[in-house]
Amino acid sequence: MAEPSPTQRPAPPAPPNGVAEEPALDPIIQSALDEFHGGLARSTSLRVRPKIDLAYIRERLWDVVLASIALVVLAPLYLLAAILTRHKSPGPLIFRQKRLGKHGVPFEILKFRSMRVDAERYLRENPELYKRYVANNFKLELWEDPRISPCGRFLRRSKLDELPQIWNVLRGDMSLVGPRPVVPPEIVNYGIYAKRFLSVKPGVTGYWQVTMGGDLGYPRRVVLDMYYVEHKSRRLDVFILLKTFPAVCFHFWKNRKPKGV
Repeated sequence: MAEPSPTQRPAPPAPPNGVAEEPALDPIIQSALDEFHGGLARSTSLRVRPKIDLAYIRERLWDVVLASIALVVLAPLYLLAAILTRHKSPGPLIFRQKRLGKHGVPFEILKFRSMRVDAERYLRENPELYKRYVANNFKLELWEDPRISPCGRFLRRSKLDELPQIWNVLRGDMSLVGPRPVVPPEIVNYGIYAKRFLSVKPGVTGYWQVTMGGDLGYPRRVVLDMYYVEHKSRRLDVFILLKTFPAVCFHFWKNRKPKGV
């Protein structure tokens, strides 16, 4: 006997009390729901596994542990830098400046203040000085910058002014090693590499500083920063950390007071 066509099949009986019947669930979903009891998953069908970035956790642990050790070991230098900052230079102990962090998120970089309190305003109110500042890769030579205090020059030469950035590392704004953070207008120098440059956390020390003493400007700096980004590894970070102290010594010697100044 031939089976009736779909149009000829009788309609299913109406549910009692006029309540509409719920549509049947997909068998796979139904099976997963059957395995779920009392709010606890007895199988992995309905478990949600959050993505854990183990590489990020390892890197963060590396930064926190080493930064904590540095904070204790360098405590006497912090005290020395604080005394030099306040010597004949009234004002706040810490200087804050907006820099670009990972993915371009701005943060305040911390330094021991080596300049007069109104340094930023003084720079912008002197067009000739600001022009030299921009032309020299957003910095002025140590002995030609009238904003820097006498003790501030020593802080700059010895890199003691950078010590508060250990706190930036503990806060998660920076890593111990990475490209140096740039001020927002400076990012244009990276051109098509800007997004890649901002894909990693900036560092207290970096490949650019330890290989060339931080003396070479753009575009050479872009080349060195991008080399680090593309070859980032724990071995390279250790190499940079070991080279940092000799690089600081070289920077201190090279920036000694010129004759006749």
